Amino acid sequence: MSWQDKKLEYEERMARAKGKDLRLMCTICGEKAKLNCPCGTTQYCTVACQKVDWRERGHRKACKKIRDERAAEAARAEAPPKEVFYGPAPRSHADEVRARIAAEHEAARARREANPEPVPLWERHGPRCPICFGGWDPNEPRGMQTCCMRQTCMNCTTKIGANPCPLCRTPVARSAAECVARLRRHPDMPEALGQLGQSYLRGTLGLVKSAKKAAKLFKRAVELGDPDAMVNLGSMYCAGHGVKLDRKKAMQLIRMAADRGYAIAQYNLSNFEGLSVEESLKYLQLAADQGLSMAERALGDRFEGGVGVQRDLEEAKRWWDRAATRAKNPGIVQLF
Repeated sequence: MSWQDKKLEYEERMARAKGKDLRLMCTICGEKAKLNCPCGTTQYCTVACQKVDWRERGHRKACKKIRDERAAEAARAEAPPKEVFYGPAPRSHADEVRARIAAEHEAARARREANPEPVPLWERHGPRCPICFGGWDPNEPRGMQTCCMRQTCMNCTTKIGANPCPLCRTPVARSAAECVARLRRHPDMPEALGQLGQSYLRGTLGLVKSAKKAAKLFKRAVELGDPDAMVNLGSMYCAGHGVKLDRKKAMQLIRMAADRGYAIAQYNLSNFEGLSVEESLKYLQLAADQGLSMAERALGDRFEGGVGVQRDLEEAKRWWDRAATRAKNPGIVQLF
């Protein structure tokens, strides 16, 4: 122990001794105390000193106040404890958002049940790019503006770059966190839910990779009718990634997207095991008619081998030529 610590300890001990001596002395004259005040804070040597303190210095009111406070505190300590009601926790802002999202999902489900006909893919995003007015190419992935959730062709997305959105004039997101915040502002739009699901599935935009969270977001987007989410969730069910393995559920989801005219879903469904040759050929033909190069190449192989159709080398060559004239894009990946 250093000398500074010893000095401090000595000063504290002397202060306690001095306080003890003061408590043994009369508050008025300083003589040895013989009488204690009812409040216990002062002492007196005689009744005369007590009268001086009570009448001239006003200690009577202070003494009464101290005693009343002590009595009230003792009464509170002796009183039985109040009955506690353990009810539900107060609803937070997050609970309100979840309730609103659930109500929107229920409304979307009711609309789908009222109109069982599948909504075509082009009906939501239009038959062409909203910037260059060029038709959608099924062989190229589409870009999406996180500010207004509008899809654009890859050529226009590349040209936009770091410039403001040409559709709503919103500045480009300055960071991945801002991009995620913009997506979370649209919990009722399937495009935003699908993009968040892709980010969780791949671990992009600064999010921790989580297949379970991705599957949950894809399920919400599927309820709102997003064909991309149907294909992604179907591939997860087919591989048992993040969800329980269920090939029947996977086929159901892929078929839902294919019935909406999604070329990738039609091609994947044509390669699905358990599908009849006639039905497989039907979906492959639909995908090839939309210009999907993979479907055109596969259809040419079927005509060459006579699988489900009459063998025709001329027809096979025609489909191969169509597939060869289209630019190969590595963004299109076969899921099955």
